Amino acid sequence: MIQYHLRKKSADSIYKNLFLIIIITIALPFFGDNNESILIQNSRITDVMRIAIPTIALSTTLILASNEEFRWYFADRWTRFTSPNHASPDQQTDFHFRSWEDIVNQETQCDRGVHFIFSYLPVIPAATILDKTYSIMARGRYSSGLSDWSVWGASGIVMGFGILEEYMDAHQINEGFDFVDLACNFTGVIMAMLKHYGHIDFIDFYWSFNQRMFEESPVYGRYPWWIYMRGYEFALNIDVMSLLTHYKVDNTIFNLVIRTPGYIPELNKLTYMREI
Repeated sequence: MIQYHLRKKSADSIYKNLFLIIIITIALPFFGDNNESILIQNSRITDVMRIAIPTIALSTTLILASNEEFRWYFADRWTRFTSPNHASPDQQTDFHFRSWEDIVNQETQCDRGVHFIFSYLPVIPAATILDKTYSIMARGRYSSGLSDWSVWGASGIVMGFGILEEYMDAHQINEGFDFVDLACNFTGVIMAMLKHYGHIDFIDFYWSFNQRMFEESPVYGRYPWWIYMRGYEFALNIDVMSLLTHYKVDNTIFNLVIRTPGYIPELNKLTYMREI
């Protein structure tokens, strides 16, 4: 028990630090310039790091993936975060696909929007982390903008997590491997790439969460808010003027606070606050 407690404590610390790194990295592109800044002058160091970084990353991934205890631990922690209502051992079963009847008749279809939006949003932040980390450590430089390899690499990682999530759902009672959810994951990633390469600059996707609906639900107090699918709200914004004139407004504050996280407060929240 002590060993598990220490492992859990370490993992929680890693998650918190990773979250901090993600937030900082998201902000980097908005405060950089268009010119490369040289951070490391020694070319030998950068030559070694170009080989060492991919080698260490690949070796670490293979070692962890080959460790059965780590795989079970990761699956347990991931399930407790994404689906705590299905995390208990009595909810585990053999791999199975979800039937079309169950897909159509599930309690809410907001789950599809969650799969889409949370596959769409992390692609560019993940690409920023990959690109800036590798550029600084392996090239000794920092520059704004993203390389193609980082965008495609981040897209592959996000898609991989979507497949992993469905694989874990396939081992849970009342769940199953859902091809519709997987299609929503892939669509979100594709739209993020199209957005990055300027093909749909006039479209923005947003999400929100209806806290009041969650507080009035029977699951309030039992499970965290993020697994209450009915509470999610989504919005699609089409900038008609930008579409017609091909004029792009690049507002740093708007990009950092609104567009990148994709979160907008739900409209009923203002009324809710006045009633309180």
